[in-house]
Amino acid sequence: MFNKLVTTTLMTVTALQLSLSASTVIPHLNEELVHNQVLIKEYKEAVKELEKRNTFLKAAKSKHPELYKVKPLFEETKDAYINRVKLNGAEAKNINFTIKDHVVTLEMQMKTEHKDKNGYFSSSQYFFQSYPVPKDVKEEKIDHSVDGDYFVITMPKK
Repeated sequence: MFNKLVTTTLMTVTALQLSLSASTVIPHLNEELVHNQVLIKEYKEAVKELEKRNTFLKAAKSKHPELYKVKPLFEETKDAYINRVKLNGAEAKNINFTIKDHVVTLEMQMKTEHKDKNGYFSSSQYFFQSYPVPKDVKEEKIDHSVDGDYFVITMPKK
């Protein structure tokens, strides 16, 4: 809605500028003024909604800042390779973590179901991610943990 308002407003301003340069008489001036006032009102309402949304987002971030800290998804230190997977609010306990044939695999299936007066609703999502274990890694020492909203896989080097 906001983009549409801005585009419409810019088109109106451009049309007004063109008509002023062509002639000093502006046809339908009163209608255009009313139209512009409507657009200004809608624009101000859209800005108020954006401000409300930002207030909500800031409050959510202040309650759990660790969930919104941006971290690199891959990092190599002198001692280890570190892979991170953003959980986006999913629970790490639902992740199936396996190491097989020199590959680290993460799998998770999330289902939600609810019933109300309008019917039964079901949603299912499946997540799968795999990482090859580098040759210079101690495979038996590979570990995983949760850090804020990230599932962290640490692969220590030999």
